[in-house]
Amino acid sequence: MPLGIRVLYMVLFAIAFWMLIWVLAVTVIAQLILTLLGGQRSAELLRFGKGLSSYISQVVEFLTFLTDRPPFPFAPWPDRTSLQ
Repeated sequence: MPLGIRVLYMVLFAIAFWMLIWVLAVTVIAQLILTLLGGQRSAELLRFGKGLSSYISQVVEFLTFLTDRPPFPFAPWPDRTSLQ
């Protein structure tokens, strides 16, 4: 990938990373509230959180030059359907 394109992608993914931190915060708070009110964790939020954590990991790996492969939407969304 040409350096100019990579720099552009890095700026876009740095902005996306900032937004992802806010999505993560909302997810954490929602899971906490639902757990406190219902006594159990939300399976839907667990699945979403698993995919979100994988995606954040891919963004960080791209931003820190651990990989040259840009994450979603230039690659498939990380598939983390199992909750081991």
